[in-house]
Amino acid sequence: MTMEVTLSSATLGEDGRWEPPLGPLYIASTLEGCGVDVEFRDYQLCHDANPFAPDALVEHLSGHRRVLLISCFVDMLPVVIAATRRLVEARPDTLVVLGGPGPTAGATQLMEHFPWITGIVKGEGEATVVEWVHSMKRSGPRRAIAGMVMRDGDDVMDGGNRPRVLAIDDLRPPAYHLVDWEQYTHARVITTRGCPYRCSFCDVAALWGNKAAYRSLEKTIEEMLYLRTKHGRDAIAIVDDTFVLDRARVEDFCHRMIDVASGVEWGCFGRINLMTPKLIELMERAGCRAIFYGIDSGSPAILKRTIKSLKAESILPTVRESAQAFDKTEASFIWGYPFEELDDFKRTLELAGECSLLSPGVNVQMHMLSPLPNSPIYQEFGRELITPEPEDARWLLLPQVLFDERSGEVREMVQSHPQLFPGFFNLPTPAKAKKREFLEKAMEALDRTVGDTLLDPAVSLLVEEHRPEVERALLNAAAEPEDRIGVGLAVGFLRRCRRRNEHRNYPFEGNRGAAIVRERSRGRV
Repeated sequence: MTMEVTLSSATLGEDGRWEPPLGPLYIASTLEGCGVDVEFRDYQLCHDANPFAPDALVEHLSGHRRVLLISCFVDMLPVVIAATRRLVEARPDTLVVLGGPGPTAGATQLMEHFPWITGIVKGEGEATVVEWVHSMKRSGPRRAIAGMVMRDGDDVMDGGNRPRVLAIDDLRPPAYHLVDWEQYTHARVITTRGCPYRCSFCDVAALWGNKAAYRSLEKTIEEMLYLRTKHGRDAIAIVDDTFVLDRARVEDFCHRMIDVASGVEWGCFGRINLMTPKLIELMERAGCRAIFYGIDSGSPAILKRTIKSLKAESILPTVRESAQAFDKTEASFIWGYPFEELDDFKRTLELAGECSLLSPGVNVQMHMLSPLPNSPIYQEFGRELITPEPEDARWLLLPQVLFDERSGEVREMVQSHPQLFPGFFNLPTPAKAKKREFLEKAMEALDRTVGDTLLDPAVSLLVEEHRPEVERALLNAAAEPEDRIGVGLAVGFLRRCRRRNEHRNYPFEGNRGAAIVRERSRGRV
């Protein structure tokens, strides 16, 4: 008898884009290779639902098959656990297996606390699910499976870690035939898995270890051309943790993309210390239109303490060069470290303000530290978790479930198990109120600048016209770093408004700045 499963991706669309989720589609393809009949569902396409309400996910999964596989990130993990409890209560014979970055780090503890979960796949899942499918077809006692934590009666069996998949080219391609391309705005590909860096706030090592595995450029470009010609997607996100790890390989990739005249526009995750002016120029010629930099701090002391392997003085020149070459450059900063003194924060604020002077091409993000499970910083300070204050809400990286009255069940679960969901909490940080005061001034500058579109004729032109001289005047008038950040966000927001009115295709424009303004207008942040 053919094994039938429902496989759901419980991840959300990112920054106003909807892209088929690669990880679950690789798993779907692997399962089909084992003769499994896969029904695929994608939760990010439930646009009208409150995504962090278990009711919405339960409805999305209604009528599921007996075997239910769900992939998620850390932000959706408590929602998935709450929803699956209801699904198992309604249908007790359901077998629930979780996977993805969300449950990987705390797999054994999650199994011990939530008995309705049948198993959790840790890390890369392709080889693990093949062995699990074969075990489901066998009779007799269950055996532990490498890369998986399983329930056997009242016992929890941890099969330990499974060796990394190093030959990515040998994997079956993603099961794109299972998705409705009409519901997606972009596509995504991977060229590598893993990252050799050991930044102390990052928990990617829990999924990949500290080793990068590379896919052949032939296979990568072949897939990108397929996505363009077969599915009409000429905007593709390269979602490697760090695309630019091997400079010679990136240069080879770019030359190949130029040679085939791909017509594909793409974005990627970069790293300041790996970029050069020559590489940036080549990437732009090859179709790169957007890049994300995790800058994290402007303080040399913090960069050293977090093992960032980055020199503070190299950051601004690289961001400037990127802003000249790419349509969109994301500059992401983190504040709220337990060892971040006020002077460290001011250095970060100063650098973020300098980056904001490059708006609208550069979008500055200011996130409060989220102590992710299995990150070195959580392992060191995990016993000091504190509940965020309401005034922290707009700076949190993960959803505001601890402040949202609609997420009562999820909020209670997170509050009851902080060690399982540490990313929803903060760590004590020196001079927190003062740091927040500076950031509030940035938001005041944002409000003031956007409000001027109603009062100042010159500023109002930015909604309809590209007027770089007006943008420059606004930014130059901002004397303090916090004012520059706020004005920069406003200038970026106005560009997004203008571009939407133009009805032209700006593939990586996104909605981050716009979301800040919308949420403030509703009184939610």
